[in-house]
Amino acid sequence: MTPPRSPEALAALASGSLDGRVALITGGGTGIGRATALLLARQGARVVVTGRREDLLAATVADIEQSGGSATAYPSDIREPEAVDALLDQVLGAEMRIDLLVNNAGGQFVSPAEDISPKGFRAVTRLNLDATWYLSTQVAKRSMLPEGYGKIASITMTMTPHRGIVGMSHSSAARAGVESLTATWAQEWGARGVRTIAIAPGVVHTDAWENYGLDPEQVAQVMPLKRLQTADEVAALIGFWMSPAGDYITGITLVADGGMNLAGPTLY
Repeated sequence: MTPPRSPEALAALASGSLDGRVALITGGGTGIGRATALLLARQGARVVVTGRREDLLAATVADIEQSGGSATAYPSDIREPEAVDALLDQVLGAEMRIDLLVNNAGGQFVSPAEDISPKGFRAVTRLNLDATWYLSTQVAKRSMLPEGYGKIASITMTMTPHRGIVGMSHSSAARAGVESLTATWAQEWGARGVRTIAIAPGVVHTDAWENYGLDPEQVAQVMPLKRLQTADEVAALIGFWMSPAGDYITGITLVADGGMNLAGPTLY
């Protein structure tokens, strides 16, 4: 089925609130990354999307340009430090700076903890933790700290670092690490104009979530709000924080999960 949208959530954010800003979004071809790219462009940012699927990135760019926004795609595998270095060479060469970074790319697989191989554990932490650490520190070092301004938002998940979830021990460890980095960066970089947050959504109904083969209506019944989250709702939180309205918020994990952490569902 087609994932639902929430245009009313996006309508609360003013066009032009990010005029002049340059935003880099990982995993910008689908789901939360795509929704965020479309919104930040509408808010006036010059958007750069990256990911491994060139065709999906191109579709995001086309939609932004069709709406009158500015966007560029640079395919990259951010798991590789050398690829990150090359990506930043391209982006900074073209845009001169990066003001806003959204660490959205991620992934995991379902497995009992005792059956996860060292290779499998490393694959998940390498994408969800290591890549976020390296990209964020390099963007900060090469652009945000010298410019005296920057915002870094990293997508985690309520169900993994906060309470754990069956079959997701590797993802829990990685995303808890990202939330710890977020708090540390906020303290180290705050006085130099760089703010950081983690955003912990609940179960977001995207095309990727559809691949788990679960019934969205059934899963929604264990949520206090009785529905799954939309990618637009997560994008709206990012758009709010990236705007001047979020300037005094840093170092926290913003939980927006429809009460899922209270209900504590078992999803797998």
